[in-house]
Amino acid sequence: MTWLLLGNWQRKLVSLMTALIIWLFVNHSITETKTIPNIPIRIVNPPSDKTIIGLLPNGTLKKRMTLVLSGSKDIIQNLEPGDLEVVIDASMIDHDDWIVKISKKNLRSLISTIDLPSHITNVSHNEFVIKQTPVVTMQVPVTFVEPTGEAPEGYEFLGVWPQTLNQSISGPAEEIQRLKNKGMKVTFDLGKIQKEMLDQLYAAQKSTGRDEIFFQIPAEWKKVQVNFRNNALEDFNDPDADHLRIEFLKKEFLPIDRNISIRVFYPLEFVNSVNPEKFPLVKGGKVEMEKGLFILNFPLFMRNISRHFLDVIRGNLEIVIIAQPKVENSVLDWSIDVVNISDLEDTYVAYMITNESMFGFGEAQGYSKKREEMLRQRFRTYLERVSLWVTPREKLSLDAMIETNKIQVK
Repeated sequence: MTWLLLGNWQRKLVSLMTALIIWLFVNHSITETKTIPNIPIRIVNPPSDKTIIGLLPNGTLKKRMTLVLSGSKDIIQNLEPGDLEVVIDASMIDHDDWIVKISKKNLRSLISTIDLPSHITNVSHNEFVIKQTPVVTMQVPVTFVEPTGEAPEGYEFLGVWPQTLNQSISGPAEEIQRLKNKGMKVTFDLGKIQKEMLDQLYAAQKSTGRDEIFFQIPAEWKKVQVNFRNNALEDFNDPDADHLRIEFLKKEFLPIDRNISIRVFYPLEFVNSVNPEKFPLVKGGKVEMEKGLFILNFPLFMRNISRHFLDVIRGNLEIVIIAQPKVENSVLDWSIDVVNISDLEDTYVAYMITNESMFGFGEAQGYSKKREEMLRQRFRTYLERVSLWVTPREKLSLDAMIETNKIQVK
């Protein structure tokens, strides 16, 4: 058997090599057609005064195309969408709605070892239009919506300031106008803020008496998604972004540190049966008389409000008992009221603005009307929470009753 393999081996080797060369030549010359979808389109030499709708920051179009390629079988049969791209010279585009005609000269292999055009004999595709449009620059509003996640334990989320920014964006006129009309939204995640961060900020500003914490937004958070750029992130470019912060309230149990006046309200509808002459308020228990005023001499507290808010309202608090016709063993309703709310709101806003400016939290250009509106809304939110507590878990309970021609508080 050995002589069959080795006899005339030189001739056999030449025959084998000749057959291999013929096979390679024939295989290379066989033409095959293949449809390749999702091929990226790269734009080169874009004009300076116009842009192409759907052009992404990396120079490719958002939209892709499908090509039908014919050429060498050994190359065509192995081609995949990620192996090539279409390259279009934008300097050749002569009008705004340009019908693309792709030839093999527009094909570029993403595999460095393959000279793709030399292996392609025909390129066909469906109609594909590239749209040019003028480049414009507009101010697009950016709104900060309710954050996700929870505030760290012991703190309450108050708001984001500034509430809106204006992002200067350049791009296709139609896309920019659509974006301007719709606006952009940014959502922060409170879960990324550690309790230790806020504790450090609170300790640093404790001398100011503030319990509202200003957490400055880090630079890596100051980004907005631009949808027509395939949701690419873009840094904020509004100068007011330098002041961007999330504001928190440090939850504390705050002593009022002042006696509270107490009086009776006599509704006119019951004035004949229940009035100050028939049923006056009398001192007793924790109700004392001080310079002709009844006061509640008892240590009381508030919660879920700020120290500055309490500083403003503490002198205008009063307990009001609502007198009504006597019902056996009935307890009269009462409420905690804040007197002269409108003036107190003005005082609170002025107080906050002065305090924030004094300690470097104010904007260089001064406080805008929007900041004032935000502070007024915060005052009203705190006002809704006004209540009296004797311990962190126990509200004040008053038993005001009509007994023997007088109103007594127990």
